[in-house]
Amino acid sequence: MYCRVNQIKYDASRKDEVIELLESQRETMMGLTGIQSVYTIEIAPGELTSIAVYDTKENFDAATPEVGKIMGGFAAFFTAPPVGNEGPTIFNF
Repeated sequence: MYCRVNQIKYDASRKDEVIELLESQRETMMGLTGIQSVYTIEIAPGELTSIAVYDTKENFDAATPEVGKIMGGFAAFFTAPPVGNEGPTIFNF
């Protein structure tokens, strides 16, 4: 498996709008080739961690342009550029 983790800072007063936009993108995200799961976690008011799990790095790479479009839709809510990391899974259960 291959994962992307994004740290996102956003306008906390617009949380409901962020959730609505996430829900509106559910089908698009589910349609990404190789996607296994996506978790978005509120770690503090105005701060999210998003974790996307793919079956392979190849499918992760193929999904990157579409993920960029999805993330672009959230730009109006960001208070700082997202910080992302990616890599292969070395342990899971």
